Amino acid sequence: MKINRYICSVIIFASSFVSCEDYLDKVQEFEGLNQEDVFEDILLARDFLDGGYGYLLTEMSARGGNNKQSDYLPGMTMSGEGYPGRVNSSVPELYNFYAQGDYLSLMNRGFTATQSPNFVERYSFSWKGIRIVNSFLENADRINNASEEDVNNLKGQAYFLRAYYYHLMTKRHGGLYYLKENLNLNESLDKNRESYASNLADMLEDLDLAIDLLPIDWSSENVGRPTKGAAMALKSRVTLFGASPLANTTNDVQAWQDAAIAASDLIQFANTNGLYNLADASAASGLDVGHDGADLFLAEPEELAPYRNIFVGPGIQKTIPDEVIFMEVNEIVENVFKNTINPIPRLTLTSGFDTMKGNGRPMNIGALANFVDKFETKSGLAIEDDTSYNPQEPFINRDPRFYNAILFDGVAWDVTTAGPLNKTGFVDLAVVNEEYEYGIDLHNPKTPANLTWRVQNLTGYRIRKWVSHGFGWPGYRNFHINNNVFRMGEVYLNYAEAVNEAYGPNGTAPGFNLTALEAVNMIRNRVGMPNVNSMYIGSKEAFRERIRNERAVELCFEGIRYDDLRRWKVAHLEENLKVEFLEMRWQGGTSVLYPTGFSYDKVEQTNLKKTFNEKNYWWPIPSSEIEAVPTFGQTIGW
Repeated sequence: MKINRYICSVIIFASSFVSCEDYLDKVQEFEGLNQEDVFEDILLARDFLDGGYGYLLTEMSARGGNNKQSDYLPGMTMSGEGYPGRVNSSVPELYNFYAQGDYLSLMNRGFTATQSPNFVERYSFSWKGIRIVNSFLENADRINNASEEDVNNLKGQAYFLRAYYYHLMTKRHGGLYYLKENLNLNESLDKNRESYASNLADMLEDLDLAIDLLPIDWSSENVGRPTKGAAMALKSRVTLFGASPLANTTNDVQAWQDAAIAASDLIQFANTNGLYNLADASAASGLDVGHDGADLFLAEPEELAPYRNIFVGPGIQKTIPDEVIFMEVNEIVENVFKNTINPIPRLTLTSGFDTMKGNGRPMNIGALANFVDKFETKSGLAIEDDTSYNPQEPFINRDPRFYNAILFDGVAWDVTTAGPLNKTGFVDLAVVNEEYEYGIDLHNPKTPANLTWRVQNLTGYRIRKWVSHGFGWPGYRNFHINNNVFRMGEVYLNYAEAVNEAYGPNGTAPGFNLTALEAVNMIRNRVGMPNVNSMYIGSKEAFRERIRNERAVELCFEGIRYDDLRRWKVAHLEENLKVEFLEMRWQGGTSVLYPTGFSYDKVEQTNLKKTFNEKNYWWPIPSSEIEAVPTFGQTIGW
């Protein structure tokens, strides 16, 4: 039997959404080989499994190629963290599909449009990846020219990939059908959907196998493959999702205990092996970010460098930061980028044309004013609880992470690309600036239609987290961006949330001596923030809200918050539906009322407000799937 015929045995629904040739491009490398030849040789078998990585998406991934250089609907716009500045493409249209709760149109579009958002594409891509993984696992024991350890390392990768793909799909769509073996060509497609709980059990079974089989680390030529720690991190994320109100409808405390154990296992594993240490930027407590503070308008304060280097860093040659467990491998781009390592996706999503010179599809997602309010003051209080906070001077004395994540008016920000739109050397986001002109970083509504490719800001805040200061393009660029998938900061917050729900703020996971409160304080202290204020830890319910706020701040713009809002079942609340922009206007000079000379107003954009109903908590699957396999059943409500 030729390998290409063997591969084409269908997975469920494959015939309804993609041809064999479309979803197994990797197989073309094996044309003319018998399956015995492929799976009896360790190198060929590894190359075959590597095809499964080709469909791996994260919440912030962007596919390669001219038409896929940025995701049209990233998680940060769906979670209420930001809004895109792109106005002359399909971004507003797709955003409105989401904002109006029209997920079915999004899913159906993904199967008909030449360009579809990764939010949709994950569904078809995941099935493709699962198909390759299952083919490998069904034949892995044929490999006869390698050690048991080498074969087990490959199997461990396969189990990790299968669990990862299913988590991508099930956290959105709920229970599907967990394929551990591919269907034969003549096998019936009349399958029924399984419950989320059933899929969760299968994911955990795969992850336990992966944890047992994967190595602690890889040699340099294999960097980018999942490790034992990566499998443990995915298990922590999956168990936390399964314990949360969306999936754990009866609030079974055992689910929270399981999530606490999964996170504590990884923390103890990291401590034992000297891995995944939290970046220490505790010196940031000394930042001078008060009124006219020396550090207030610095692009990259030195004290924050250890923390900032988790996300961006100097030099094209990257090293994985100690805190990062698993990251996307940057692809090499051969067109505009002249064979350089591609900093996309996060750069494309969060910057405008001034820094994406030569790229036709920057999004320039700006942070929303109502989301920025989640950053506490430097004293460790929510802005509504700190009497020293002045909404007419909103940038001063905030959590040090504010100065890593958010770009605001006046920050020194140089662009080294030839012919940038903004030549001022600082961020100018005022509706009316000191020259009584429209800020040059804002998208002027009077811009002629033929110049709307000049993507600029709409929200009044830009995102700093993924954009390096002093950007340069090929021949000039000397920085890298880390497309992190799992990092230790998330794991400590997973632990804190699960332990708090199971045992309270001062509880610990079984066999571990770290309390939920201590775990959160570790995340805060390492960036110079004080411990959680006592007013927020009086009960499990009060601390729950502080943990959720801490996740919003620590993990902002990393593609995590949208699923957090869903799993907590709070996405329908007013605070998560509204969209507010910050509007700055020069008042002619400083005064008691306007200490900076500007007025600051949060203005709700009622036309952008989202609609989120009960059915939106679980996504539908494409209509074409139901037409092809009616027994599978559409998601409830759709």
